[in-house]
Amino acid sequence: MAGYRLLKHRSYDDSAAHLPPAIRRKATWSQVLLGARGRTPSVKSTTGYNHRWRRTPVQGYHYYLWWIPLSESALAETTPVEEPGHTILVHSIRHHDETDDPIDLRSLDEFVELPVASLDPRFDEQREVSQLLGRRPVSLATIKGLPGSGKTVSLFYLVRDLAGRSDLGNVLYLTYTSRLRRAARDFLQAQQLDLEGRIHLRTYQELLGELLRAQAPTADPFADLRDFIRFLETQHPATVGPWRRYPQTFYTELRAYLFGRSLPAGYTPGDDAILADFFPGGVVRPADYARLRDLDLPLAENAVKLADRLRDSRFFLDQRLAAKALAQLDPQRLPTWLRNVDAIIVDEVQDLTLLQQLLVAEVAHARLRRRPDAPLVLAVAGDESQIVQPSGFDWGESKDLLRTVLQEDPVEFEFRHQRRSPRNLARVIDNAWAFYGHLAKELRPSANRQSFLDDSGLTLAESHAAAGEEHGRLLLCPLPDDAQQLHAAGLKRWRGLAAELASLPGRALIDLTETLLPAIAAGEEAAKTDEVIFLAREIKGLERNTVLIHGLNATYARAVRLADEPASNLPHLEARRLFDTLRVALSRSTDKLILLDPPTAPVLAELGFADPAGVDGYHEITWESLLDLLRTEEMSEIEVVEGLLDETDDLLDRGRWEQARRRNRRAFDFAEQMEDRALGREAQEQFIRSYLLEAEAVLATGDLRGAVALNQTALELANAHGDPELQADVEDQQRQLQAASARQVEQMLVQAAQMAQAEGNGAAYTHLRPLTAAVAELGDARLAARLDEALVAYGWQWGVTLASQRTPRGHQLHELFADLAAVLDRQGDATGRQLAAIVAARYAELPPGDEDPDGAGQLVAAAQRYLRTVAPLRPDSRALTIPLLWLEESFARLGSHHAAYYAWALAAQAYASLTPYAALDEHLWDLENRVELVLGPRWKVEADAEPLLHFAAFIAAYNEEPATASLAWEKLGQLDLAIVQARLAGDLERTFHLLRKSGAAIPEELSVAVKLARLAEQLRTKQERLTPAERQRLAEQLAALTGELAAPDDDARP
Repeated sequence: MAGYRLLKHRSYDDSAAHLPPAIRRKATWSQVLLGARGRTPSVKSTTGYNHRWRRTPVQGYHYYLWWIPLSESALAETTPVEEPGHTILVHSIRHHDETDDPIDLRSLDEFVELPVASLDPRFDEQREVSQLLGRRPVSLATIKGLPGSGKTVSLFYLVRDLAGRSDLGNVLYLTYTSRLRRAARDFLQAQQLDLEGRIHLRTYQELLGELLRAQAPTADPFADLRDFIRFLETQHPATVGPWRRYPQTFYTELRAYLFGRSLPAGYTPGDDAILADFFPGGVVRPADYARLRDLDLPLAENAVKLADRLRDSRFFLDQRLAAKALAQLDPQRLPTWLRNVDAIIVDEVQDLTLLQQLLVAEVAHARLRRRPDAPLVLAVAGDESQIVQPSGFDWGESKDLLRTVLQEDPVEFEFRHQRRSPRNLARVIDNAWAFYGHLAKELRPSANRQSFLDDSGLTLAESHAAAGEEHGRLLLCPLPDDAQQLHAAGLKRWRGLAAELASLPGRALIDLTETLLPAIAAGEEAAKTDEVIFLAREIKGLERNTVLIHGLNATYARAVRLADEPASNLPHLEARRLFDTLRVALSRSTDKLILLDPPTAPVLAELGFADPAGVDGYHEITWESLLDLLRTEEMSEIEVVEGLLDETDDLLDRGRWEQARRRNRRAFDFAEQMEDRALGREAQEQFIRSYLLEAEAVLATGDLRGAVALNQTALELANAHGDPELQADVEDQQRQLQAASARQVEQMLVQAAQMAQAEGNGAAYTHLRPLTAAVAELGDARLAARLDEALVAYGWQWGVTLASQRTPRGHQLHELFADLAAVLDRQGDATGRQLAAIVAARYAELPPGDEDPDGAGQLVAAAQRYLRTVAPLRPDSRALTIPLLWLEESFARLGSHHAAYYAWALAAQAYASLTPYAALDEHLWDLENRVELVLGPRWKVEADAEPLLHFAAFIAAYNEEPATASLAWEKLGQLDLAIVQARLAGDLERTFHLLRKSGAAIPEELSVAVKLARLAEQLRTKQERLTPAERQRLAEQLAALTGELAAPDDDARP
């Protein structure tokens, strides 16, 4: 989507002129969000005369930005605007007391165009980043920032500013999550920048995929954590050692250090100083790892040994691929745009391991080596105290790495103002820095605490008070006794709380104990609880108005105990992880923070609750009061819809597709009931885009067919919705899927060829088979033909191999050749399809290993059908392997079932007519002997049974006994075959007799020959009366005739 059109009322500037700069900036940022997304994170509705107007809080609950989609305004019916739903009218900033003052709109002439690019809400420290970067040939910057301090906003504008510079080419914005990438896209599109030209937005995994020219794994580093824990449970205790007590910390150590700092053998650093923080050559020595992490050697040996076992497993694949990309990094093989990248902006750098950071730095260095005189900008932003991902991030190490690779000292920026949370909540977040005082200095984050002076030098208390800012509400709710135990009564309480939380958007329960969701999620309630109960690592990056935290004090107490253990550094690593988790949980609320702990909990003293200067007050409530508070919380319909849409976005970012769509459908239903066209359209477009996002995620797993199916769903919905831009996005993804399909098919064809050599044709066929449906749905005929050709080649050869086994699996062969028949049908190969169908039918109707003699006949019939079909193609022996197998199998089944001998012999002869059948003579001799043993040596002339007579005729002819064969055929009444054999036997009289018996025309030459033979016989008794001369003459003529008869005539046939 290219953003929303903003129109600003001419009175807006007057309404804002007297307000403090902080309010004006928040209002400006709200307008940027309206231009980018069409909504803001928090919105209030109105009633009465100003019904349908939206109000975005820009200063507590006192001042609001008033706006409305044109389609919902009084001007909707009278204003000819092409897309009124994508046009937003911004009216003014008004105090809460002015809510009922009527707004009367007469025409759009009251408004002026408001380009989003003209809006700049940045504070001085944010603007300074763009101003200072680019002054040197190589501009390297690190941007530290607390949660909510504006790092991401600063980077968005930095990308915009760099893209506007004439001396820079391609700009890359890189982040770990698709959520931030989409937010950057929306922002930059609203700035009317060419995203398809110079600006490139990528997640780290997408960049990795482009470097490797392959599909990279999914981005969630915790995706395999549960499986990893189960894997640990299967290992011998001596192998895992004390790590078993801290599986999440162990997971982090393996990912962040043993894999995330292991350099590949093929990588040569430009400066050996890089090696100080890494393990070179892919070899980790326990002593080196122990020294790096200040661990006892036995602990290090446990970790290294287990890492070695996991080298070729599915765990930590993202790190192994990063190492592979680093080893293969070649400036000449980079995508064209990346070879010419002049600026790389990395957000949330704390989510990257040092190995992943090195890969990004080397990409920048490759560009620098290629064009050393062209300017280069590399800026990385992050928050060391927000390390929930298992990355092992440390600002000092990151800065040293960048400095060493790029040979430039980074400019350091630090944002210390918390601009998101109300003052009271900001105090709590800042006080949480005290947690790290329990740790040794080397384990603490290196960033500074929050500054409580604003940009004008006032304390934040003074600044907020001057503006009438809300403090943020802090509530303590001690758990009832039964809620502390997850038995029946306690579970009932928690389920009731979860249901109440799920009734309205903007609420979340963070479970630091990680026990609630498995215990209370059951039946229909599971979907609801899963939408509102989060682990700390799951809610990182999300905000909610109301946040409840369960297990805060218990987690804090455990972390403190671990930090105080003197014996080993391992408990201290676990304590650091737990303290990070606590800070993330405490920083998620934008309004109400509810701690499910009593006022006496030690963690509250650490957070300043007992100190009047620590926080500005809190309230203690009971469980029942908490439920009443949640039940009586009021939200307008617009607030509910907007909140549900925001939560849908959050769920989509985390790949919770069905939960997201349930949330979205609730929003859509509300919008329909309200008859709010703008919200209804927004909800439906979000619904459609959910399928595009899921298709993108599914494609990343390699499931091309699933991605195509999701795209088709999006296409159907988009066509019904009728938005051209959305339809274009769906079609764009279709083209991307086609391109991805082509790459995937080509890559898999190469892999299949390798697999065929190493593992056999079955492995190659199985590897390619899942692509069939997806490629067919894409409609790429060339790609489908390439794939089908390979499937037939590998599949047929695999089928031959399977059929050649001592005990073939009939069901598998039936399915395989049925599939091949369908493939050949797509190719338009009618004969091939018929052959595959014959094979499939054989294995469906007649399983291998059946000893029933009747089965031999059916098998022979199948071989005959196959041979008749393939004969016109003049095949080589490879195409005749299957009928040969059937002939051998049926021969083994014949036994003494004489009636089937003839059919087998015919099929065998048909095979031998196409290619040599080495065993044919032996098999026929064997069958002849079997009959002779039962019926005697004269069976060929004495047999009466029809099936046996057929075989007698065949075997006599095969043994060049045409006279015997002729007699057998005559018995069978097949005079045409009897005549043939009689003529081959040279029996003129019998041939003449059979021809007259059959009523067939007698060839003239045969008639003459018969007459001659008869006359010759008569001449025997009458030649005495001839004169010698006559005898001489007759002898000469007979000799001449004999000579002519003796001359071979290859064309003569009976």
